[in-house]
Amino acid sequence: MGGINLIEGISDKIKLLRDKYQFNYEFIKRLSFYYGYMRTENLIQSLKTHTSTISVRVNTQFTTAAKLLEAFVEKDIPAKQHPVLKEAILIDINEASSIPRKDKVATLNYYRSVNKVLLGSGLGAKDFIVPDDVNFGDEISLIDKKDNVVANGILMMGVDEINAKKKGVAIKITDSKYKVPNLNGLKEFLRGHFIIQTIPNMLIGLMVNLKPKDRLMDMITRNGDILSHIWQRNSKIDSKIIAIDNSAHRLSKFDETIKRLRMYKAPIEKMQLNMRTFAQKFSKDETFDWIIINPTSSETGLRPKIFEDVDEKNILEMVVTQKEFMEHAARLIKRGGTIFYITSSIDPAENEEIISYAVDELELSIDEQEIFLGDKCQSTFEGSELLQYFFPDKHDTPGQFIAKLTK
Repeated sequence: MGGINLIEGISDKIKLLRDKYQFNYEFIKRLSFYYGYMRTENLIQSLKTHTSTISVRVNTQFTTAAKLLEAFVEKDIPAKQHPVLKEAILIDINEASSIPRKDKVATLNYYRSVNKVLLGSGLGAKDFIVPDDVNFGDEISLIDKKDNVVANGILMMGVDEINAKKKGVAIKITDSKYKVPNLNGLKEFLRGHFIIQTIPNMLIGLMVNLKPKDRLMDMITRNGDILSHIWQRNSKIDSKIIAIDNSAHRLSKFDETIKRLRMYKAPIEKMQLNMRTFAQKFSKDETFDWIIINPTSSETGLRPKIFEDVDEKNILEMVVTQKEFMEHAARLIKRGGTIFYITSSIDPAENEEIISYAVDELELSIDEQEIFLGDKCQSTFEGSELLQYFFPDKHDTPGQFIAKLTK
């Protein structure tokens, strides 16, 4: 009976966190299992806030950190050099103490993309529940399920258009919790002098040192921040780089990044492949010296969040796909080659448990990371102390995980 009462007591505490922070019960339960109840609340509190800075990576092919820093200061953008990484500049973020409440309000839906409204991103028609008494052009406050004002905006559609889930911007944000400088509008951005990139992602580019004739594969290239950094540092090396993604939209964003950074000569071969076509295309084994795996994850480490609706089923589905990526990487990496695995998750099932699987089942070994700015993993299997975590309650970064593996 005592054990049952203990379980019920923990369940009640998790429900309190769910109601207080608007996070999914199953997700909180998982964090509590891994990190303990007290640490879990600290993690959630941190996830609901923005980092104090945004980090950008200097494109050293066209400018220097000193010159870019000077340009930011001239524009009254509060910026400073990262204390360790020479290619990184940190830009301060201002947080609004309060947002005034308008006469008319709309309630945000539990979509994870809605979290971006904290940074001033517009909303689509499906992102909120609109009352009947609003009209095109009305000023409106966006509230969460706890009746807290999250942002203010102007309605850009009529009620009929919103109810029909018409595509486009339905609410243009005018007041948001965090004031982020419009970096994308700067001439330095348009000229390719920098790219917005997290500190953990920068570490990957700093730890990849290509040798002549090396072959590198980025299994999910996304917007190309990691791959462009690798090329930036290894542009004089005769190598072959393959950028893969299953999304045409993301590959289009990758093209935009490479073009804007003026990396026209980069020997990058781009491919749109899903898991099935990937296996068909790369049927031979041990053909790459470097493989980057940045798989689709629960993204539970991203911040800031109004709420988090990911549940256990979502996470376990991600784990299946992450294991598939690791299996392909283990098959394709050469003896002595290096695999980097990185996620934006703080759930160990997507992180150290994937690495444990790679070691136990795929004959990979955990290697030491040359740059270690995060925390060691809490797991106790052999080599786990070499895994690197960035925790939102300890580091001024999003929650991310990095592993370096070799065959």
